[in-house]
Amino acid sequence: MSEIYKYWKFFNNSVLHSYSQIFFSKNKSFALLILLASFLNPAIGFWGFAAVIFTNVLAKWMEFDYQTNEDGLFGLNSLLVVLGLAVFFNVNFSFLFVFITINIFTLLLSVGISNLMARFNLPFLAFPFIIAMWVTFYVMNSYTNLEVNEGNVYFLNDIFKIGGQLFLNLYETFETLPIPDFITGYFKSLAAIVFQFNWIAGIFIAIGLFISSRISFTLSLIGYSTGYLYYMIVGENLNNLHYGYIGFNFILFAIAVGAFYFVSKRKVHLAVIILTPVLGLMITGLSGFLAVFGLPVFALPFMLMTVLVIYTMNYTTNLSTFPKVIYQTYSPEKNLYNYSNYMERFGSNQHFLKIGLPFYGKWKVWQGHEGKHTHKGDWKNAWDFVIDDKKGNTFKNDGHLLEDYYCYNTPIVAPADGNVVNIVDGIPDNIPGEINMNQNWGNTIVIKHSDFLYSQISHLKEDSFKVKEGDFVKKGQQLAKLGNSGRSPQPHIHFQLQTTPFIGSKTLKYPLSYFIKETENTAVFSSFDYPVEGDNLTDVKINKTINKAFKMIPGMIFEVNSTQPEFEATEWEINTDAYNLTYIVCAKSKAYAYFVNDGTMLYFTSFEGDKNSLLYYFYLSAFKIFLGDYYTIKVNDVLPIHTVFGGYMKFFQDIIAPYYQYCSADYESFLNEVDKDSTNFTITATLTKKIFNKMKEQLNFKIMGNDNSLKKIEVKTPQSTFDINLKLKLNY
Repeated sequence: MSEIYKYWKFFNNSVLHSYSQIFFSKNKSFALLILLASFLNPAIGFWGFAAVIFTNVLAKWMEFDYQTNEDGLFGLNSLLVVLGLAVFFNVNFSFLFVFITINIFTLLLSVGISNLMARFNLPFLAFPFIIAMWVTFYVMNSYTNLEVNEGNVYFLNDIFKIGGQLFLNLYETFETLPIPDFITGYFKSLAAIVFQFNWIAGIFIAIGLFISSRISFTLSLIGYSTGYLYYMIVGENLNNLHYGYIGFNFILFAIAVGAFYFVSKRKVHLAVIILTPVLGLMITGLSGFLAVFGLPVFALPFMLMTVLVIYTMNYTTNLSTFPKVIYQTYSPEKNLYNYSNYMERFGSNQHFLKIGLPFYGKWKVWQGHEGKHTHKGDWKNAWDFVIDDKKGNTFKNDGHLLEDYYCYNTPIVAPADGNVVNIVDGIPDNIPGEINMNQNWGNTIVIKHSDFLYSQISHLKEDSFKVKEGDFVKKGQQLAKLGNSGRSPQPHIHFQLQTTPFIGSKTLKYPLSYFIKETENTAVFSSFDYPVEGDNLTDVKINKTINKAFKMIPGMIFEVNSTQPEFEATEWEINTDAYNLTYIVCAKSKAYAYFVNDGTMLYFTSFEGDKNSLLYYFYLSAFKIFLGDYYTIKVNDVLPIHTVFGGYMKFFQDIIAPYYQYCSADYESFLNEVDKDSTNFTITATLTKKIFNKMKEQLNFKIMGNDNSLKKIEVKTPQSTFDINLKLKLNY
């Protein structure tokens, strides 16, 4: 039965997606409305549907790319080709033969063109449809057994066949209403996409578009309005907007660029408006050129313009102005909310490799970036670290001996994983107060962490190295001990990041990932920041109990139940995907949540699935957990709008989301309690939903665990209070 369900699910998805993908969507309700619109002319709708079934079955039989087939991208092109074929020719034996032949041809084109365009990281869109239709137009003049269909111009007959006299009277009544040509033209342009020539089909599609995405619907209006205005200004024939398959080019271009391939922001919408006249120029030019050969332009201008924009934006120097969609959700709203949340949470920091401090314990920034003494010019982005006492002195006694300095002979550790690429040793320590100007950097080590990212640690002690060139070192591994070699009047660490492996290279401004800033009364957690002169820093002390409890690795399975009767007992399994990203999947709801545990912080990156599931509440409660052993440190974050809000509140937010986001969800967590023997802990977390920055609702959580695993989550919402119980069933 499961195998039958698997096949049914595949064909159900591939068929419906073939329709909704016309508008870059996977919304099944939208697909059904497009399907219904195509059946306003039953003959056209039937053959389009048959083409989708035939193509998807053939693609699966020939074992072409499974995901592309299920996404409906093969069926989409065949659908458009056969819809056009059914418009122009009557059904007879010859038509059936051509139907099979043209579907096979279109599928082969789809597979070939998709792989060709993928080499340039470009979409293949409906180029197979264009080529197949042009070939069809040329060969049909030679196929004398095919009969030209003139019946499709009698739309009233089709209306009568579908709904009888009542439906016909209703249609004629609406036809007499004083509706501006601009509005009917918009609906006719939408209808023309599925080869329908009436505004009723356009209304069905517009409704589906609005249900599927408020952003796409808005952009369809923006694209059509801008194209309409352009035609008015230049004196182009306005009838061409919805006849001859031209007007929908403006609509599809606006949705593709403004909501699908790029994140739907204000500046992107402005770019759509600016670029639409260019598209209008292409439509007129290509229409005239192709008319010489007796070929219609169809959707060619929209596709060429879309590909041109995607390709040229690879060369922009400011990707944040025109950001591409990296992870495609087939929802402009989700794409926007994910991007906005990502930038608010991480900015560009997520692209940074995590570089820590090169020491353990408490140290002071003696000289920071652009320091007063030696951090100048090409070497301005460096730090010097020392250890001082409560009085601010860096030494005891009179400081005449190296051993008087608190940091002398202390261990120096790797700030991140990497390969040792350069070591200089054999330079003796200076007497305090003296410097070695000839061997400026003293004993030094350079570690390669990634391409174009190296760390350099200088002024180390002679013959103290624990590693050698070529060794791979782990973060926190001891490298050497601190000395006073080189241009160093007293023992201190010189630490810099650089893009080349050479000692003394130009410094690189690059943040340190995690560290604690200590003052007399508080400890402040800093992430991806730049310590400044005078800061007292310590490396993050990890709580072993909390770290072990949240160390969820692939293969682990939790048995989960709740005190709330509506939630059935289930299991959560920790998995990884093809990109080695880790996620939790719920056996009952099939919901899944992606997370990262970098050894200092556990944080979730996305959630998909049923929001009325226990996994969803775990996602909310443990959205960001600091693994450090600090009571005073609170971790703050924000959740994506679409994972928290729903109903009418999200509906209205979707409409204006590219221009203003008034919904927000603030998260806070902190270590509440650890027992004396450090075997049990409690973390408190709060989620605050806000509208126009005013609290609308608050959810409170307590996460409890021990040195073996997570045990329980107490959930308190405005509607109910319940517990989620977890038991580690399988642990690899």
